[in-house]
Amino acid sequence: MEEVKSMNQTNYLSDEDLHKKYIQLRECIELEKDDMNNCHVKEMKKLLITALLKYNAIKFGDFILKSKRKSKYFFSSGVLNNIVSAHIISFLISHLILKEKIPFDYLLGASYKGIPIATLTSHFLFRSNKFANVFYLYDRKEKKDYGDKTLIVGNLDEAVNSEVHNAKDDESEKKVIIIDDVFTCGTALTEIINKLKSYPNLRVVALIVLLNRNEYELNEQNEKVYFKDLFEQKLNVPLYSILSYNEDLEPLM
Repeated sequence: MEEVKSMNQTNYLSDEDLHKKYIQLRECIELEKDDMNNCHVKEMKKLLITALLKYNAIKFGDFILKSKRKSKYFFSSGVLNNIVSAHIISFLISHLILKEKIPFDYLLGASYKGIPIATLTSHFLFRSNKFANVFYLYDRKEKKDYGDKTLIVGNLDEAVNSEVHNAKDDESEKKVIIIDDVFTCGTALTEIINKLKSYPNLRVVALIVLLNRNEYELNEQNEKVYFKDLFEQKLNVPLYSILSYNEDLEPLM
């Protein structure tokens, strides 16, 4: 039984104060579009960390992860089932997409926790007035044997969704950003990318996660080789994160 250090919620902002702070920072970020120092974005990330601690999305102790790796902390976005936290996360992701000028036709929410994040992110992208519409998808964990049997759910173009469409047409190619809550070694994201192979005209152009755990392995020279770097090299696709363990969580431990 792992020993878990619980955070005292009274040490953090009230729901009302958290909401007010979020609104203030969001308005500042939207107004100061050319802020090179990203001061307000950094403050918004700090506010996100406050929300993670307030709602016990981060627990410190001894844990075994899904990847079977040992960890001194556990992160679960599932407990962030409140609209203020969801707004902070999705606003930061939408800001990242706009700042990095990542081209896309679809956002894809990784089932299950990436689905609400991608959905709300599409709202903030639409709110930016840079898009006439924003489309989002999600993947199924298991394929259904009735009705709509597709592994990717969403209203896709007929050419993209056709099983007999073999030739790749650059003009009909659709760019996809996959959104998930956490990156450890890329197992879950690899599964989604394999599902997308059934759609030859869908191309993943970026992966965005709420938290990069900065997990690594040691090579023969006893040097750290980060899974993020290996994953990006293998897929030739950039992986972005709002928070990272090294920069944002390690100082809390």
